Order: sequence, then C-alpha cells, then structure tokens
Amino acid sequence: MEEEDEEARALLGDRPEGDSAVRGAPRALPALCDPSHLAHRLVVLLLMCFLGFATFAMTALLPSRLRLNGWGTVIFSSFVCVGQVIFALGGIVNAFWLMEFGRFVFGIGGESLAVAQNTYAVSWFKGKELNLVFGLQLSMARIGSTVNMNLMGWLYTKIETSLGSAGHLTLGVTLMIGGVTCILSLLCALVLAYLDRRAEKILHKEQGKTGEVVKLTDIKDFSLPLWLIFLICVCYYAAVFPFIGLGKVFFIEKFGFSPQSASAINSIVYVISAPMSPVFGLLVDKTGKNIIWVLCAVATTLLSHMMLAFTFWNPWIAMCLLGLSYSLLACALWPMVAFVVPEHQLGTAYGFMQSIQNLGLAVISILAGMILDSRGYLLLEVFFIACVSLSLLAVVGLYLVNRARGGNLNYSAKQREELKLSHTE
Repeated sequence: MEEEDEEARALLGDRPEGDSAVRGAPRALPALCDPSHLAHRLVVLLLMCFLGFATFAMTALLPSRLRLNGWGTVIFSSFVCVGQVIFALGGIVNAFWLMEFGRFVFGIGGESLAVAQNTYAVSWFKGKELNLVFGLQLSMARIGSTVNMNLMGWLYTKIETSLGSAGHLTLGVTLMIGGVTCILSLLCALVLAYLDRRAEKILHKEQGKTGEVVKLTDIKDFSLPLWLIFLICVCYYAAVFPFIGLGKVFFIEKFGFSPQSASAINSIVYVISAPMSPVFGLLVDKTGKNIIWVLCAVATTLLSHMMLAFTFWNPWIAMCLLGLSYSLLACALWPMVAFVVPEHQLGTAYGFMQSIQNLGLAVISILAGMILDSRGYLLLEVFFIACVSLSLLAVVGLYLVNRARGGNLNYSAKQREELKLSHTE
C-alpha cells in the first residue's frame, strides 16, 4: 500500500513538506496528463463525445447489463463493429436474415455505449459541469445522426454510379464504408479505458464509486423522484422519436412539401440540437433549477405538437420549437439521475432508464403505426399530445415531491455549490 501511495505521489509530483524537499523530487505531470486537471478531463470529454458520434451515426437500440466502464466499453464497441460488418455483409450477399442478425449483434453493444457514456460523464465531471457535459454528448450524437441522414444517400448514389447498378450489392458496400465510424468508436473506447484505469491508479478511485457495479436488485431501492424521472423520459421521447420516424410523410401529406423539403424539416430537430445542446447545458449549469427547465422543455414540446395537429401554420416554427425543447430537456433531465441516486447505483439507474426508454419507444412506435394506418395523422398527433401531457403531469409531480421532501433537484447553482462545500467540510 505504501508503494502505491509513493507511486501516486511520484506521478502527481507531490513533494515532502519542509526542508526535506530537494531538487531531485519528481516533477508535476503536464496538465494534459494529469487526471485531476481540467485539460486532461477535456480530452476525456472529447473521446466520450466521439464515442457517441460514431455509435449514433450507425445507431441501433438494445440495452445490456455488462460492466459499464473501462474494458466493458471496449466490449460494447466491439459488438457494434462486428454487428455493422455482419449487417453490411448481409446486404452484399442479399441475405435479409443476415442483416437482421447483424442489427441484433449491433444492438447488444449499441445502447450500452450510451449508458457507459453517462457513467463516464458522472465519474469525470460530477458537479456543476455535468449539464454542459450531457449537452455536448447529445450534440455530438445528433451530429452523427444528421450526418447519417444526409450523407448515406449521397454515398449510395456515388457507389451506384461507380458499380454501374443499384441493388443489394451497392447497399452492402455503402453500409460497409459507413461502418468506418464504428471503428472510430472502438478506438475511442480503447483510449478511454486506458485513461480511466490510469486515473484510478493515480487518484485512487474506487470502481464502486463510478457506477461500475451493476445489480438488478438496486431497482427496489429506487426513490419516487427517480421513478418520476423515468416516466418523464419515456413519455417525452415517445412523442419525439416516433414522430420524427413518421414525420416525412406527414409533412408531404398535410403541408404539401416536396420529399426533399419534408426531409429537411424533419431533420431540423437534430440539426438544432447539435449547436444548442451545449448552450443549454451551460445555461443549466449556471442557473441550476433543473425541474423548471424540464418543465419549460415539456411545455414547449406540447405547444409544438398542438401547432402541428390543429393549425396549418408554417411547420418550421413548430419544428424549431421542438428542436429547442428537445435539446433543453436532455441537458436538464438526464443529469438529475446523479442527484437522486447513490454513486454505486448510477450504472444500474442509467441502464434501467435507457432500457425502459427503448421499451417505451418500441411499444409506442407500434401503436403509432397502428393509429396512423387506421385513423390518420390527426389522431396520431392527438396521441403524441397525450404522451407529452402525461410527461408534463410527471414533471409537476416531481416538483411537488421534490419540494415536499426538501430535495435538491431544483436547487440553484449557488445552492448546489454550498451543499457540495458543506459535504466536504
């Protein structure tokens, strides 16, 4: 133990106190190499963001319950890479079952990387920087989604021209080239795993404090505020992602848009979230009051869906509002988990939140398709309005419960800083 302490002091450049300090004492680490320094943590943040960028550029949805940090992230990234290769090979050989299997393998690791991202964020940035970090992660993820939506069609056309024909071979080659982003994700995961292990040795971090111990039995200990956060998450995203999935035809049929214009307005939510997520994250960091910001985001989303459902106003207005509110909600909602869950349960909490979000999206997407086929877009929008309304009620409930229990979810930034100082004294 004394040897480990001595090694850590040597790495950090600590010198003995008093006259015993000599010229031969170890030098302090450069800022970029010191895990306790902001510059080093910004390097980690950059790698975390590109981990999400690469995954969302070839996104798939399926949760997992493996180790959440360190080399577990490498395992998840490997599943993503292998799944993408199988998916592309299925296109090349014209085997749809193989493509389905590829997406299954992709999904084993894909959404788990998002959970690992959240756990990394809390481990490295827990405190007043957390909302900004979540905003930056969302920004890079949505840039990846936007790149995928706008680049893959162009790439397919170029390969079609090069091969001289369209079809499964062109599709498979396009998917294989697009899978380069998955390799980027794997490289980021490898570097992150090394830096995380290195920081544990230097700063004497305990793995349990970073949420690496995942136990399903922790669910029974989840508090009411956390379950309300889960409900907000499921109901809110149920009115965003399925709508975007069906939105292109909606804008063509109701507003008479061309396919190109419909695609442009349908992707504006992700386009807006890319630059605005870090801005909103910084805003929430500076002000606190997470519940109030979540309330504003959900209410604005409800307004945008009502505009799309019951008016023929220019839909760009409603979609821009939806993009802004979507960005704000992610920056204010997801960090709240770290305020109500003990550190050793963070991995379980984020994993469970991701899982029920995906389950909710799967169920809602099926229901949305059934409503659209049988009742049309008006009732589909009414359904989305009902989902957002339920999310709004959950936010109000969270505010009341938090206030009754004297919780810190709606603390200002100053109050949180004072609370942090009181705990360290």
